[in-house]
Amino acid sequence: MIAEEACPPPPSEAPDGRSRAGRAKPIRSLSRGLAVLAALNRHGKATAVTLARETGLSRATVYRVLQTLIDEGYVGRGTSEDHFALRLRVRELAEGFEDEQWIAAVAMPALAALTTRILWPCDVAALEGTRMVIRDTTHRTAPFSIDRGMVGRRLPPLASTVGLAWLAFAPTAEREALLRLLAASDDPADAPARDPAQVSRLLAATRRRGYALRQGGALWPHTGSIGLPIRASGRILGCINVIWMARVVGREEGVARCLEPLRETARLIEARLAAGEG
Repeated sequence: MIAEEACPPPPSEAPDGRSRAGRAKPIRSLSRGLAVLAALNRHGKATAVTLARETGLSRATVYRVLQTLIDEGYVGRGTSEDHFALRLRVRELAEGFEDEQWIAAVAMPALAALTTRILWPCDVAALEGTRMVIRDTTHRTAPFSIDRGMVGRRLPPLASTVGLAWLAFAPTAEREALLRLLAASDDPADAPARDPAQVSRLLAATRRRGYALRQGGALWPHTGSIGLPIRASGRILGCINVIWMARVVGREEGVARCLEPLRETARLIEARLAAGEG
């Protein structure tokens, strides 16, 4: 049998997908999708014919793009079959940009100073769908960190201190909506949400303490942590935490060492945000 040989790239394209001039090849289908999304954003609600005319794409292409956006949750059908409108999920695209601004300008300098002070790593996380996503961290610079590659990690709310802090201190309607989604999830990490009494006790204890607390657990048995929300303009922007090694630092010692510095850091971040920074 003769082994098949891989087809060589065309002369204008390098093996890694870049052009011979060194510029990455654009993805035309993505460009078309963005063009349709931008046109729909300008109209608020539009037909496929209108979107095809505005973008210069064929009607068949527009329909395929719209079906993809519907499947991904960014677009929905309007009052008639051929009308399309944006759905709430498109706000996630803009909120990510806002997160980057306040996190880079305000939160991370404060967390870097906190890590210098207490030596343990810190994270800042924001809610994205049904998960708390770590937007940035000091794990890469903390002397006592044992974890790497944390940025972008998606954490179950009921198993993480950033998630518990969000659930405990978020507005009631937002908290109940998230808990309903978690209860309907088939992810084992969300199973506690199917026991409302247990969740109620857990969140009530978190509110009484004024902070979220975890020592070990099924997902991260080697660490403990505490978490606090960051509030601005009447809403929770995200949450911050401190993580320690559970085999070295016990629950009470972790709280004694890290809680007040974390509280001071949260107050500093909120004060800078209230002053218009970030």
